[in-house]
Amino acid sequence: MQIDYESGEPVYLQIARLIRDQIIKGELPVGAQIPSGNEIHQSKGVTRMTYQHAVDQLRDAGLVVTRPGRGTFVIAVPVLQVVDLRPGDRVTARMPSEAERTDLDTGLSPVLVVTRPNGAKQVFSAAVTVCEAKASSPAEPGE
Repeated sequence: MQIDYESGEPVYLQIARLIRDQIIKGELPVGAQIPSGNEIHQSKGVTRMTYQHAVDQLRDAGLVVTRPGRGTFVIAVPVLQVVDLRPGDRVTARMPSEAERTDLDTGLSPVLVVTRPNGAKQVFSAAVTVCEAKASSPAEPGE
């Protein structure tokens, strides 16, 4: 787990994102206990309060549950959404609006905005979205 204190992203959001990524990758499967505040404090120097904010983000997203006296455990894996990109599509990242935070359950994580060539826009949570670029098919003879 790597914390970048110079990134401008709050440390608690970095921790939440890093743990969420471990859950998505299967490194922390359902039922696994996530590191404790004491472990993070000792290994990364992060205060327990900062770590608690990260756990709150994960709990609000429905990914973990805290059992008093036992620890915090993974209860769900976010489903990755794959967005197919075609020639002419444009992807930008930005912070979500209040409505997007609620609709996409992003918390303070960024969103990806896919703008299609016709101007249509789609907004996705950057936390659980993977964009796949599709190569344009070669032109058929006579086209």
